[in-house]
Amino acid sequence: MIKKFIRKLIDVEIKLGFLHIPAAGIEMMPDKDGKIAVTIDGKDNELTYNAKHKRVFGLVRWYKVNNAQVGDEVILEKGGSKYVLSFKDKSQETPLKEAETLLDISGLSSQAKGDIVEERIKELIVLQGQGLLSVYRPVTDTQGVDLVVTKAGMFQPIFLQIKGRFNVAKVGFFLMDINKKTFTPHHSYFVVGAYFNPQKMEIDENVLLVPSLEVAKGTVVKSKRGESLRIQNHLSPDSQGRWAKFLIKKTDLANKLLEKFEEMAKYIR
Repeated sequence: MIKKFIRKLIDVEIKLGFLHIPAAGIEMMPDKDGKIAVTIDGKDNELTYNAKHKRVFGLVRWYKVNNAQVGDEVILEKGGSKYVLSFKDKSQETPLKEAETLLDISGLSSQAKGDIVEERIKELIVLQGQGLLSVYRPVTDTQGVDLVVTKAGMFQPIFLQIKGRFNVAKVGFFLMDINKKTFTPHHSYFVVGAYFNPQKMEIDENVLLVPSLEVAKGTVVKSKRGESLRIQNHLSPDSQGRWAKFLIKKTDLANKLLEKFEEMAKYIR
């Protein structure tokens, strides 16, 4: 049985002449460091594999001969004990493929991706909060709260659960599932949905800011991990989806939170 994976090259791989093995290809590789036989351009080669860092070394000359560029796709196949390494034929790429991101994020864990989006949201709130808003992270997020926002002079915080996605451009809409087990609706609890564009290294211009009381009305879906509340909507400003009314510009996020604080101040003394 032939196994294979395709990886987009990043700058450091080309400069140092190695190939990082993403999670999808680890099962193809040896468990220990050592030499592996790899056929490249019809010729047998002996390359070095580092099992700890999941890297195949010895590709400087091959990258140079093929004028490797950031974003070029490399195919590694394995049939039995033999490996074959090749560049993907660019002439077969479709316009959609050419438009895809050049940054390979396949090696990032879900936790790492979540942290990236949370940091971007935190920065937006602090930078655009007019010096009035502070943001904190809970020691644990077992209650589904990722960020706690406070306003200067007010001791009633706003709690945020952040849902980041990295594949919206491919699927065409934003989808997020909120775990019912750790979800408790409250007037000061909101869910923020944000799409991180790996090509631009930034979150999309539009985000979802959904009150938890509204999230509780979402569609219930079941999986092996239990029940979740599902929210899905296009992030386009002219979207007509069920959740479109909660779509805002990311630059308006801090102002929207300030408005929420003002509303809470009317009832809480």
